[in-house]
Amino acid sequence: AEDTVQSALQNGSEYRIELRSVWPDGSVHWALSLGRAYYDAAGEPTRMEGIALDITERIKIEQNLIKATAIAEKANRAKSDFLSAMSHELRTPLNSILGFAQLLEADTPEPSPAQRQKIEHILKGGWYLLELVNELLDLAQIESGKLNLAHEPFTLTEVMSECQTMVEPLARERAITLTFPAVGLPGHMCADRTRVKQILINLLSNAIKYNKPQGEVNVAVKLGAADTIRVSIQDTGEGLESDKLAQLFQPFNRLGKETGPEQGTGIGLAMTKHLVEAMGGVIGVESEVGVGSVFWFELEWLPHTAC
Repeated sequence: AEDTVQSALQNGSEYRIELRSVWPDGSVHWALSLGRAYYDAAGEPTRMEGIALDITERIKIEQNLIKATAIAEKANRAKSDFLSAMSHELRTPLNSILGFAQLLEADTPEPSPAQRQKIEHILKGGWYLLELVNELLDLAQIESGKLNLAHEPFTLTEVMSECQTMVEPLARERAITLTFPAVGLPGHMCADRTRVKQILINLLSNAIKYNKPQGEVNVAVKLGAADTIRVSIQDTGEGLESDKLAQLFQPFNRLGKETGPEQGTGIGLAMTKHLVEAMGGVIGVESEVGVGSVFWFELEWLPHTAC
């Protein structure tokens, strides 16, 4: 404290000091001292003025907040580590249930209509639950820093073609028109091929599910600055208000769609954002109510095959 005051005297600046004191009853108190020096015509200090404020309560609040944050972070890491370690135990029973249901479906003699309906319920619920478990485990692995990501060159056109094949049945079911770029750009994307495919499937599925009847989904690709490539997925859905855009990538936040006809957990977009950023990319969205939304992401793109 004395050094701070001396420095302020020499430099003609104000000083700000937080002081800790222990009172006779053993209680700890904090004070904030603010002041400055005044000088005569010769530049010599003539007096010093200042104030002292009791900031004990503020310091207590800050310390409690630091403790609470540390506890919350520790609990979150424990949760992520637990889920990451439980991946095998969670997936194995589900795979057994699904496998047995598929055997029943293909059994001889064929199941009766009533039995087939029950089997379909088992399969539908099982696949949905497996998808949920996979998303939870992926998110937990990302948050705990245990998700291994490859950094390899691959052709984006080939990955997009595979994704198109996978989402076309859903688009036909909803009468949604899909449009993909016809000509691939020369070069290679440098990222984890499997995870890029996962990102595209998630964004495409959302664009189809939350579109208007007989709507459109348009995929566009263009080169960006500094060796990056941008992939955009545009839909003709309801669009989103500006206050909801900030909540889009929050885990488990479905923006009021919980009671809607579409199943979902609110994990997909949060996980997509984590994956893009974990691969050194960026993701964003633009939306207009009544017109639709455009989700885009950018990743590394090189004209040669070496990443």
